[in-house]
Amino acid sequence: MHKVLKTTLIPLTASAILLGGCSGATGHKEDTLIHSKAGDVKTADVMKKMGNDQVSKTSFQLILSKVLKDKYDNKVDKKDVDREVNQKAAQMGGKDRFNSMLKQQGMTEKDFKEQIKMQKYQDLLIQDNVKVSDKEIEKDSKKVSHILVETGHTKKEKQEAKNKAEDLKQQINNGANFKELATTKSDDSQSKNEAGSLGYIIKGQMEPKFEKAAFKLKPGEVSDPVKTSYGYHIIKAEKNQDIKGHKDQLRKQVIQHKVQKDPSILTKAYKKVLDEYKVEYKDKDVKKYINNELLDSQKMKEKAQSQQQTMRQ
Repeated sequence: MHKVLKTTLIPLTASAILLGGCSGATGHKEDTLIHSKAGDVKTADVMKKMGNDQVSKTSFQLILSKVLKDKYDNKVDKKDVDREVNQKAAQMGGKDRFNSMLKQQGMTEKDFKEQIKMQKYQDLLIQDNVKVSDKEIEKDSKKVSHILVETGHTKKEKQEAKNKAEDLKQQINNGANFKELATTKSDDSQSKNEAGSLGYIIKGQMEPKFEKAAFKLKPGEVSDPVKTSYGYHIIKAEKNQDIKGHKDQLRKQVIQHKVQKDPSILTKAYKKVLDEYKVEYKDKDVKKYINNELLDSQKMKEKAQSQQQTMRQ
C-alpha cells in the first residue's frame, strides 16, 4: 500500500450501503418454510422476528437489484467480471484459497460475481446521472511523484526526518535527479519502485496539505517538504501528456468524489430509476422506512462516513 496519504474514497453505492447481503425473496406470509412435529416456521414468523426495518431494507435491496440488473445487465461485459474474479483469486493466493475464504463468508464464486456485476450496474447508474467534462478532469487531477521521509515518535527522530527532507530538497535544487533520489531514499516502499510515481491523483483524494501543495505546482516543479501524518513529502508535478489514456478511470474517481460530497446525487438517481420502472410500495411501513431512511441523503452520507471510519481502523 502506498504510504501516501490517500484518504479512502468510499462510494455511496448501492452495493456498499443498500445492496449488501441480498438474498432470495421470502414468499407469501403463510408459506411454510420449515415443518416439524413441534410446529411449523412460516414466512410471517421470520418477518416478525426480523422486524419491520429489516424487512423494509431487504425488500428495497431486492427491488433495486432487480431494477438495476434489468436496466444495465446487457451493458456489462461478463469477460471483465471474470477477469476481476481471477485477479482477486490471484491476490488471495489462488482459486482454492479464494473459494475457501468465500465459503467462510457464506458465499460462492457465483455470489461474488453477482456482487461485482451489481457494482458495475451502480457505476453505470451514476454515470448516467453525473456528467464530468474532459476540462473538469484536467482541472481536478494531477500527475505527481513524491519522496517520503517517515517521521519517528521521539522529538529527536522527528527533527532528523525534517532535516533529511530538507537536505533531499537541497540536493534536488542543486541538480540531483529526482527519480534516483525517490528510488534510493524514499520510505514509500511501493512508489519508490516506480521512481516515486503516484500516477494521477484527484482533488479530495489526498490529505489536505499534500493536495494543496501538489495542485499549486506546475509541471516539472518540486515542492518544499510537506508534513502530513505519514511524514515529510517532497512532491514533483509531472507532465500529463498521457492523460487521455487515463480519462475514463479519472472520470469515475471524480464522479465518486462528487457523490461522496453530495449524496443527494445518488438518492436522486435511485428515485429516478425507480420511477422509470414504476415501483410502488404496497406496504405503508415499507414505504415510510425507504423514504425516511434509505433514500434520505443525509442519513446515507452518515452511513458512508461510518463505513469509511471502520475501514480506516
